[in-house]
Formats: sequence, C-alpha cells, structure tokens
Amino acid sequence: MAFTTSVRSYSPNSVTDSLRVSGAWMLLLSRVGDDLLVYLLARCALYLLVAPSCAYQVCGPPLYQVSATANTRLAVPLSYRPTRPVGRNFTNLGSTHRVRNSSHQEAWKPLVLPSRGAKRHLSITDKSVPSSKKARRDQALRLEKGPDDRQAVPTPSDPSSAETPTVPTSRATKEDLSSRGKAPGLSLSGSVCSKHKPSSTSQQSPLCQEAFQLRPFTETKRFLYSRGGYRKRLHRSFLLNNLQPSLTGARKLVEIIFLGVRPGPLCGTRRLSRRYWQMRPIFQQLLVNHTRCSYVKLLKSHCRFRAATDQVADALDTSPSHLIDLLRLHNSPWQVYGFLRACIRKLVPPGLWGTRHNERRFFKNVKQFISLGKYGKLSLQELMWKMRVEDCLWLRSSPGKSRVPAEEHRMRERILATFLFWLMDTYVVELLRSFFYITETTFQKNQLFFYRKSVWSKLQSIGVRQHLERVQLRELSQEEVRRHQEAWPAMPICRLRFIPKPSGLRPIVNMSFSMGTRAFGKEKQAQHFSKRLKTLFSVLNYERKKHPNLLGASVLGLNDIYRTWRTFVLRVRALDPAPRMYFVKADVTGAYDAIPQDKLVEVVGNMIRHSKNTYCIRQYAVVRKGCQGQVYKSFRKQVSTLSDLQPYMGQFVKHLQNSDGSVLRNSVVVEQSFSWNEASSSLFDFFLHFMRNNVVKIGGKCYVQHQGIPQGSSLSTLLCSLCFGDMENKLFAEVQQDGLLLRLVDDFLLVTPHLDQAKSFLRALVHGIPEYGCMINLQKTMVNFPVDSGTLDGAAPHQLPAHCLFPWCGILLDTQTLEVFYDYSGYSRTSIKASLTFQRVSKAGRRMRQKLLALLRLKCHGLFLDLQVNSLQTVCINVYKIFLLQAYRFHACVLQLPFDQHVRKNPAFFLDIIFRIASYCYSILKVKNAGMTLRIKGASGLFPPEAAHWLCYRAFLRKLAGHSVIYKRLLGTLRTTQRQLGRKLPRTTMAILKAAADPALSTDFQTILD
Repeated sequence: MAFTTSVRSYSPNSVTDSLRVSGAWMLLLSRVGDDLLVYLLARCALYLLVAPSCAYQVCGPPLYQVSATANTRLAVPLSYRPTRPVGRNFTNLGSTHRVRNSSHQEAWKPLVLPSRGAKRHLSITDKSVPSSKKARRDQALRLEKGPDDRQAVPTPSDPSSAETPTVPTSRATKEDLSSRGKAPGLSLSGSVCSKHKPSSTSQQSPLCQEAFQLRPFTETKRFLYSRGGYRKRLHRSFLLNNLQPSLTGARKLVEIIFLGVRPGPLCGTRRLSRRYWQMRPIFQQLLVNHTRCSYVKLLKSHCRFRAATDQVADALDTSPSHLIDLLRLHNSPWQVYGFLRACIRKLVPPGLWGTRHNERRFFKNVKQFISLGKYGKLSLQELMWKMRVEDCLWLRSSPGKSRVPAEEHRMRERILATFLFWLMDTYVVELLRSFFYITETTFQKNQLFFYRKSVWSKLQSIGVRQHLERVQLRELSQEEVRRHQEAWPAMPICRLRFIPKPSGLRPIVNMSFSMGTRAFGKEKQAQHFSKRLKTLFSVLNYERKKHPNLLGASVLGLNDIYRTWRTFVLRVRALDPAPRMYFVKADVTGAYDAIPQDKLVEVVGNMIRHSKNTYCIRQYAVVRKGCQGQVYKSFRKQVSTLSDLQPYMGQFVKHLQNSDGSVLRNSVVVEQSFSWNEASSSLFDFFLHFMRNNVVKIGGKCYVQHQGIPQGSSLSTLLCSLCFGDMENKLFAEVQQDGLLLRLVDDFLLVTPHLDQAKSFLRALVHGIPEYGCMINLQKTMVNFPVDSGTLDGAAPHQLPAHCLFPWCGILLDTQTLEVFYDYSGYSRTSIKASLTFQRVSKAGRRMRQKLLALLRLKCHGLFLDLQVNSLQTVCINVYKIFLLQAYRFHACVLQLPFDQHVRKNPAFFLDIIFRIASYCYSILKVKNAGMTLRIKGASGLFPPEAAHWLCYRAFLRKLAGHSVIYKRLLGTLRTTQRQLGRKLPRTTMAILKAAADPALSTDFQTILD
C-alpha cells in the first residue's frame, strides 16, 4: 500500500484500482466535480462496457441481488409481438411463445382442437389474468437463477416462471389480533395468491386464495435418516409427551400451535381471546388420547412381519443371505399409512374434524405425503383443498349459525390450516422418525423405503462391521477426539450412513456433519475449512485445465465423452478398410477406499508443491438475460497465477469473452472478491491436513482413516481421477496409439484394433495394481472377444458377441459401426414417478411444462444426435426413445397434478406441451448438426421437422393409448395429426421412421412400472 512498507493488501478492489488509473474517470472528475462523482459512486449502480458485448459493475448494489420490478414481456415492443388470429373456429393449444425455428415456421403450427364457436380467445397465460390486473401481477416477478449454459442451444419459451405476488389480507377481528401470534415455521398473516383467477390447469380452492403466506411446505426430508436406536415410544422431547392432560396443558398446546409460543415452562399469564379459550376442552381430550394411545401395539398390528421373516429378524447371523433377508423386511407405504391412520384416529377427537369428510381428506393427504419421493413436498394449499371449514364448530368465536362475514371465515380458515399443518408437519413426522428408518435405495431412484427401527439397527450393525473390515480405520481415544476438535483449521467429523442395494449396503459419508464445531461454538472455523477446501478444489482444477494430461484417460461427463468419441470415430472411419474393434470394460472395486494415501499425496504434490506458485483467486457473478426475458445468474471462481493474471476488471472481462465467447456474451460481470496470496506450499499443507485427519463417526465411536480418499467432499472425484490418471500415464500409454482409453471416475473402457493390447490391458487389471489400489470387479467386467481363463488365473469376465451393443456408463456402443445409443436399462423395474421430482404447487401445469422441457434438453445430447457420429437410422431411434421417455414422464406428471386437475378439463394445454416437446427437440437437433442441411423444401430433406413431430406423436400415442380413459380427448387429435404428417413425408423417410418406431427396438420400456 502507498505511504507504508509494512501493510499489504491481500484482497484488493480491482475495480477501484481500474478507476484510479483511468484517464476517462479523471476527465469525468474534472468535468462534473467531486460532489456529483461521489454521488454517482455512492448512490448509483454504474457499469462499464467491455467490447464486444459485455460489461462489468463499478459500484452500487450487486446486480444479482436486484429483484425484477416489471414483466419481462413488456420489454418487447408491441410491434414485434406475435399477433393472434381472431374469429377462427379453432382453439389454440397454448401461448404463441414457443421455440423459434425459422426453417419450419410456416410448416408447423400448434396442434388445434375444434372450438365450440368461441369468437375470440386468449392464450393460457392471458386467460389467467384480467388485463387490468396484469400490471400488479408483473411487479412481483422474481429473478430466477438459470443454468450455466455451455452451448448456444435454444431455451424453451416459457413466460410463466414468475412467482405469484403477495397481497395482504384484510385485518382480522379485534379480539383475535390481541392474542394471535406466529406458529413455528408457519406464517398465516398474508397471502401469496393474487386476486385474479389462476390458469385452468392450476385451479385452487377459492377459500385458500387469501389464507396463507409464503406457501409453507412440509417436506419428506424432515423424516429421512432418523438417528437413534429402536424405541418403544415417541421421543421423550416430543411436545405431547411434555404436556399434562389438563386444561393447563391444553392451553399451553393451543398457545404453541396457534400463537407461536415456544415450548417450555409457562412464563406468566397471557390472556387468551374467547375463541382460543373455548378450544381448551377439545385439546385436553387430544392430550388424554395421546397418553392412552399404545403406539407399539398399533405398530405391531399394522406393520407386522411374516412368521418366517420374523425369526430371521431375531437371528444373529452375518451371512450374505441373512443380509438380503433383512433388506427385504421393509414395510410398504400402505402398511405405514395404516399405522399413521390408526394413530391419528386414536389421537384426534372427532370434534376437531367436524365431519368424516374432513377426516378422509386429511388421511388422503397423509397417504400422498408418505408416497412422495426423497425430495417431495406437500403444500399447505393441498392440505386445505376441499376442507369444509364451516363443519368445524371449534373454530367459531361464538355459537350460532348466523351469516359469517368474509373476514371471520378467513380467520377460521387460517386457524384450521395452522392446525392441519401442525398435525402433519409435527405429529406425523415425529411418528415416522420415532418408529421407522426411512431412506432411498440405489435401485429405485428416489422412492422411499420404510424399515422398522428394530430391523434397521441389525442392518446397520452388519454394515458397520463390513465397512470396518474393508476400510483401514483406527479408533480414536477421547483425548484424541478433543484435540481434533480444537485443532486449526477445524476438520468436520463425518457421519456414516448406509443406503440399501439389491444385495448389500452402500456406505455414504456426509462431510457436512460438523459435530465438533457446533459443540465448541467454532462455526467460524468450519467456514474457514469450507473456504479453504473450495480454494484447493479450484486450484487443482486450474492445474488440471492447464495440464490436461494429468487426468490421463479420465472424462468428466457426457461432454468429454462426446468430444473424445467423436474425434476417435472420425479418425477410424477415415481408414480403409475399417479395422475390427475390441472392447474391454472394467470397474474398480472400492476405488475411494483402496487408493493409498501416500501415492495420492505424491501425485498432488507433483502438481502444486513443486510449482512454487502464488495463486490469485477471483470470485465473480455473471448476470445475463435469456431469449424470453428471464434473468439468469451464475457464481464462479477463477484461478490464475502471477504469470497469467488479469488484474483489472476490464482486462479480465475481455479475457473471458475471448477464451469462452460462447458463454460470456451479453452479460454483466460483478466481482465479489479478489485474493492473490494463496501460496502453493500453504495449499499443500492444507491438503495434507485434509488427508491425514479425516475422522468418521460410526456407532458413537470416532475413527481416523488411514487409506483411501475422504468421501463426501467436492474433492473426492477429482482426486480419484488424478490418481488413476497418473497410473494410466505410466502404465497404459501405449494402448491409446491406435485405440481409445476412457475412464469415468473408476469405470474403464478400452477400444482398440489390437487384440494383444486388449488382452494385456485386461490381464493387468485382473492381476491388480496395488501401487494405486486398483483391483477390478470381475462380475462387472465385459469383453467382446474370447478370453482364455488360464491366462487370467482362472478368472472369466463376461463375454459378449463380437458385434453387439456394448454397455458402458449409461450408453450403448455399437462395436462394429461405433454408433452410440442411450442405455435405458436403468429404468427397468422402476417407477418414473420415483425418478421425477415434481413440485405439487400452484400453477402446476406450467411447472410441468418447464420440467419436461428441461429434462428433454438433458437427454438431447450431441453424443446421440450427431449425424457425423451416428447414421440417420440411429439418430431416429435415439430421438424416438427420447420422445417415448418423455411420454412416460408426461404421464407421471399428469398423475401428480394437484387440485383435481385433469386432462379432460383443458386438453389444449396438454396438446401444446406435446407440440413444444417436438419443436424443442428438433431445434436442439439442428444446433447439434450445425452446418448440415436437414430440410430442403416442403417435408423433404435428410431430417425435416415433420419427421421429428411424427416420431413425437407416435411415441406419445404408444404410451397414452394404454391410458385411454385419462387421455381420451388427446388421442384423436394426435392420431389425426400423425396421419396428416405421414402423407406429407416422402416414402423413404417414412420407412426409416417406421423402422425406428418399431416396438421390438424399445422392449426395455416394457419393464418400466408406470
């Protein structure tokens, strides 16, 4: 710093430095003066343009924290907005905002349904809001964080991602305002629902429109992975266990539920309003029922085991067959629902329900709640859907059946909603946490499995013993644990849990569990550790990008696979004749637990310890606007050294545009922090501390790991790839001369024209490489050539035919043509609903559309759609299967739509979704094959848009025709449109499409459960 030699700035403000040395700012200062320039810098948000298309923020509140204040659609001039025809005898299926594709704009219009003589119609979005109220709605739009797109792929047009505005409710009655408070986790003083009618696919109860604020949810994650052994009662700290079944206890319960009073001893007297005072007797009866309820008997009655399995559960056996028998002792959601229903009937007095109708509605929500997946949510709006408030006499402040003012009715509705939310979010969740261990599995996606605590305790004991035998761990004494907790920087004490597999348990380490820091009040140490870990990850990534050979044959995802495979395929096809290829697939057993730490320290040390670099870390945010007006935000970290440092923001933004122009364009960069004092030696010391002090808590004891990579952190995958990359560079460099070696973390794939190299590679992996902890699992090893078991010491990998579809990491490779298909076997015997996280919220139809289009983009990868890698027939098969999977997802979303929303009520909306799926897929297909002419004139060409639409409608007809009762109003339009398309397409194209849609090629979909 200036005027001193002993003070140094380690986190300088590069924007300030840019202004200080800028001649333009000095000129501006001389023109406007100090006061005006200080005002601009202190009170305004200023931006500087950086050619060709970006800017960076100089001062003011960060742009990524600014909320949207206007409807993004209003930014489009009226003259450029699409007009809608008036007076036609057709009802458009949706908004005209769809994927723009100039090559087939005139060829395709949305699917249409015959209208019943309507003169004029609005889009689905326009129907939901009267024009006079749009301005009020538009003021509540939020900026949503979007994906960090890496390719110029068109985004699905969906202007409906805005949230609903908050409209305050009118004031409550005077007596209720005097004693009303906030319930824990629930605020009912306002409304999130606007006064306009919702869209026809998102209708809600009018009574719920102005009853709730912030739309609280109860989530399934609240009862997952509950700790504690087998209990024969609810937890001692549970609220109902600490209240006496008296009027005093009932009053305390009323205050806790409805007034937000914290549980604990009464702190003085508080006057209750007449309404709440009259609730005491009925809630006293609830407390009495709780004390009389025998939860264990109800559990044994509804969640019982068969006699044979009951004996197995009591046996002390550690054999694999016994483990499999225990894994099968999970209770079905129907059994768990029966237990919960019996407990609620024992607990809740009939007077609280008012009528059996309300009771049945709540039980239906309970059944729905436990059937949700790992990330499921149940909204308060769904809890109140079709609940009859007037039937609950205990909600009234005075007796009588006189006309109820709207103000009073809203108050009653809020009170009932608070009680139902407490009953579900507190009582039901506590029952599940107390008597069940609930977890997902490795083979059923996000579907939840319910294990009795007595069964899971035995499973966990077996899993702990197996883990201790497999991983080298040393138990720590209490003194060592104390020193570990007080060390600097603080390392979190990880927690181990298990996920069921078909034949065993998979250990999962959660590094975010920081027992020591919370116990000693050292949250700052935990934050410091997390920051240092992220910095180390960024530096290793920087060195990895600077020296790509460090990763060897490692690929980090489909993008890397596509780039490498495409180059290899084009090189092989240039040979004449094309050689036969030999495939080897191998999976390393327990890679994370078997890698020697000394070898890993050596590999990382060679990367950063000997470089003697000082790393500069810059954190920044990028804000950009999508094609439909959505604002996307992404937060990034950039690492550099003094040799390639761009100290000033102008230089930095220009460098980003030149190095990655496909991403950073028409964006605003906001610098968050800048540090240039990260020495490589200090980072390596932190890495050593991270490796040598990984403590795992298992069954109440703490262990330190002596072998393997600490799991549960962002570094785990990168460290594994670096270690195996070093192995490949030293031992397998020659196999890639004419072939290709790929590895996704610990899954190897070798494709080579030399049989001896394939056998040599397989032999080396079968014998193992102890120096790197590499030992493959023979049960998962596959080849497409004969192998003499004598050369492999009796080992016999699985042999496939010479010409086959070779599976590897979710893809299928044609061993003869090298074309690529997607492997859908992972969906076999699973439910699509279990793999699909669909939020059951208001405007669920729009969320469904967004979800399906987002999932479609993930599946439409260039690896499967590139016509230079795959033939036209293969691309058609891939596109058809993508559409068929979308049809299954479409059906799964329709079944989960809340508030009695059915296809028959608005078939136009759902047909529009199908049309958008076809159009969006074709738009992505064009981007992936840029430079190729897919359409010539009319419906002719290599792959015209009509072909994509035909495949889409064919796939949806195949799935939806099996549920004709639900989709009766869609099937006719789909069949008619498909026939019209078939008449437009040439015969040769139709022959290819019909062959691609042959049911014999998609038999893997027949085993999907939905």
